[in-house]
Amino acid sequence: MSDKIKVELGDVPKTLFLPLWGRACESRKADPLLVDKKALEILDRVDFNFSAVAGNISELSKAGWIMRSICTDRVVTRFLEKHPQAAVVNIGCGLDTTFDRIDNGQLHWFDLDLPDVIALRRKFIPESGRRKFLSASFLEEGWRKEIQPAENVLFVAAGVFYYFREEEIRNFFQTLADEFPGGEMLFDACSPIGVKTANRMVVRRAGMDERSFLRWELNRTEDILSWDPRFRILNTIFYFGEKRLPLGTRMMGLVSDLLKAQYMIHLGLGKKGE
Repeated sequence: MSDKIKVELGDVPKTLFLPLWGRACESRKADPLLVDKKALEILDRVDFNFSAVAGNISELSKAGWIMRSICTDRVVTRFLEKHPQAAVVNIGCGLDTTFDRIDNGQLHWFDLDLPDVIALRRKFIPESGRRKFLSASFLEEGWRKEIQPAENVLFVAAGVFYYFREEEIRNFFQTLADEFPGGEMLFDACSPIGVKTANRMVVRRAGMDERSFLRWELNRTEDILSWDPRFRILNTIFYFGEKRLPLGTRMMGLVSDLLKAQYMIHLGLGKKGE
C-alpha cells in the first residue's frame, strides 16, 4: 500500500520489531494471553519485511516476548497501587505500548529512546499531558532532568541492557541511585547461555547480523549486588510458569527458566541517606 510508513533504523533499533510482531501474533489468537491492539495497528501500517521473522522465530521466543510484557504489566501495576501518581520511565521504549494497558489516569509516563526511534514512534503513538517522549540515549545526561515527580520513580527496560557493556550499565544504575534515591528498576537479563542462544536462535533467524547481537551476560543474579551496596533485589521474575501456555512451549520454557536464559530482575536502587 502507498500509505505504508517506511522504516530506517540502525542495527540494534531494528530489533524493536521482534517483540512488536510477537505481541501482534498473540493478539490474533482466539484465546490470547495478551491483547495489544496498537501492535496490530502498527504492523498493518509499517513498511517492514517480516517474512524472515515469521518463518524462523520459534514459539518459545514468541512466548518469551509475551510473558515479558505480562510480567512488566504486573510489576508496574503493583507499583502504581502503592504510588498512583508516580513517574514511570520506559527506557529503550521502541514501539512498546505498556502505557495503554496499565494507565491508571494519574501516573506520569516517559518514553525514552534514540532520536530515530522516537521519530518513528511519533508516527503511530501520540504524546499527552501525562505521556512524554524523550529523544536520547539512556547513557546521555540531560533527559533525567525531565523526570517529574523525582520521587517514587520506576525505571523499566525490556530488551535493552544486554546490548551494552557491563561497565556502562553499572555506571548508569549508580547514577540513578544518586539522582533518584528510593527509585526502582525493572529490567531483563540473560545468562551466558541465554545470550548465545538469543544471538543464534533469534537475531540470526530474524535475518539480522552480528551488529544486532546481544553483548552483556549476567552470570549470577546476585552479581548485581556487588555493583553498589545500595542495591537490593526485590524480586527475580521468570516467564514460563504460566499454565495457559501450550504444554510443549511451557516445558521448554521451564528449562529456559532453569538456565536463566532470560528473566527479569526487580531492583531497588537505594533509599534516601544510603
